[in-house]
Amino acid sequence: MGTLAFSGCVSYKGLSAQGDDLADEANQAYAAAAQKAYVARLKAPPRPVVIKEAPAMNLFLAPTTAGHPLCRDINVRKELVVALKGQLRNKVAGIKDFKLLDEQTPMVSVVSEGEAAAPQNYLITYNITSIELREDAGGSLATGLGGRAIGGGAGKLVADQKFWDALAQVEVRLFKPNGTECIFSFTGEGKYTKMVDVNNPLSKDLLLGAVKNAADKAMEGYVVKFGPPIYVTDTCQNGQFARLSVGAKFGAVANQKVEFFRNRVRKSATGEDEVSRQVVGTGVIGARNAPIEDDGAWVFVEDYNEEARTVFRWTSARILPKQK
Repeated sequence: MGTLAFSGCVSYKGLSAQGDDLADEANQAYAAAAQKAYVARLKAPPRPVVIKEAPAMNLFLAPTTAGHPLCRDINVRKELVVALKGQLRNKVAGIKDFKLLDEQTPMVSVVSEGEAAAPQNYLITYNITSIELREDAGGSLATGLGGRAIGGGAGKLVADQKFWDALAQVEVRLFKPNGTECIFSFTGEGKYTKMVDVNNPLSKDLLLGAVKNAADKAMEGYVVKFGPPIYVTDTCQNGQFARLSVGAKFGAVANQKVEFFRNRVRKSATGEDEVSRQVVGTGVIGARNAPIEDDGAWVFVEDYNEEARTVFRWTSARILPKQK
């Protein structure tokens, strides 16, 4: 195995060493099988899916006395429901697994001779579980100005301009054609911040933006769960940098934390074999100037030790959710 010297200020150079040819033989079968299954799923006919309101939406559309007057406005709430459905349709239409149908489309059925027709459409339901408007005392993180006017001069306070946050939480569920077996249930939390003039009423656009962001977050959960398996396709600098099998198109961005793991077979309490994860390392996407490509992202492996290396080609990985 080649020997390279590193220091705390190592930057990405993409140099290969003898050890970069090493594969994670213990995990290769699991990663390869997962990738094969994913490719086969993409080749399968898309599942017909209908998007409908969840029955629980009745609670959201019921009269309420809680919160900001704009949040209590039933007409605004109805617009938020429509906006949520529209955003979900945009997201679902871009997922190859699905063929999006109109709500009025008759159920697609597969009928064998002598058998009754059985509905085959999958169902996505959506619900808004909470909305909120609140004044942001800290101001905009992007400008750091708080209650100061943009372009108004250093130190000039503008008392009639304030930042407001709109927050929304939505729930999205996918059901099998029987309508009762839930395949996934994800919540999405959205936030929309804007500086407004206190002399004018708040706009419903803040809430609309928050609901749309929440819908995007919920569907990101679907993409992560049912998207391509993540594993190491290449390493360089003797394993100090590892390239993931997914990149920017999957949503990988700089500074995201990555957990590397190996699948292990162990005996369960019933004596049967079961697969568990053994975490073998962590890393940061894009650190040390490592490039992020459309179909792959380089990760700087933290706590790297050349003699006790744990990350190789075919080592599995997952991108950790952002800390709240």
